[in-house]
Amino acid sequence: MTHKPLTSLYGNILYSVCVTALLLGASTARAQVVPPPPPNPAPAPPVPPLQTGGPIAPEYSVIGEDYRVELAAGGWFTRPSTVNLSDTETVTSAVNTTTTTTVLNGSLVDFRSLLGLGNQWFFNGQVTVVLLPKQKLKGEYIPLRYGQTVASLGGDFRFNGQIYTAGETVQSTYHWNQWKVAYEYDVLTFDRGFVGAQAAISDMNISAATANATQSGTASVNILMPGLGVTGRYYLWKKMQVTVDFFGFILPGSDTSTHAHSAEIDGYAAYNLTKHMGFRVGVRAWDAAHVWNSPLNTGEIKVVGPYISGVGRF
Repeated sequence: MTHKPLTSLYGNILYSVCVTALLLGASTARAQVVPPPPPNPAPAPPVPPLQTGGPIAPEYSVIGEDYRVELAAGGWFTRPSTVNLSDTETVTSAVNTTTTTTVLNGSLVDFRSLLGLGNQWFFNGQVTVVLLPKQKLKGEYIPLRYGQTVASLGGDFRFNGQIYTAGETVQSTYHWNQWKVAYEYDVLTFDRGFVGAQAAISDMNISAATANATQSGTASVNILMPGLGVTGRYYLWKKMQVTVDFFGFILPGSDTSTHAHSAEIDGYAAYNLTKHMGFRVGVRAWDAAHVWNSPLNTGEIKVVGPYISGVGRF
């Protein structure tokens, strides 16, 4: 039996241990390798800042609001239901060396039923100036100038210190001229229209005259009144809109002092042929009354009727 030396056995064992240690060391080294970090994600595209000022393109485009000055002129077919006026005057007469002063209280003359005042067409004109976005200055002039003759007066009346008796032929005129200036601020605006508030001044001039074969007389008053109003507009279509204006004017005072009031409403539909021209069809109504204290002059007018106007803008 042959025996291998111990040195050979020990050498094999040592060789095996070294190989095993090298293998284990290599595995541990591979396990401890840290993988590289993943690449950074691409940056997100920048978000544009929110728009905080300047005009925003409307969602609904309309025709007829892009202007600096707007002019409107046309005719109003007035249908007055009430036109009453009374004028009291002090009459002075002299006989020889004696002077007599008499106050002749005027009758409340119904110009429609007594003097034959009827429906008539009259001119009406408006101008609108855009001052700033949402701000406008508006002006309006409407003269009512009625003239009529009654061949046989239906009853007696006193006017302007004169007496007219039944059966006479009497000519008469009744003039109502009004200037109005208003400042408008559009509180609410949107793609199809706006709602605004208005502050205004109205100058109301009332003048009447009567005459027969032997006498004539004229009485007139001029009243300035402040007022407030509201307006609204809505576009049914890009070229067609409806607008409503309301004004209330008042000059406060007691029963024995000068005072007056007026209410006006105006509603119309407008069609804009282009941005520079169009036309309106509407209805306007007035209701006004006044008392002038000295000499005493009182009156009332209620009138309503349709109108048509042409419109130009630049």
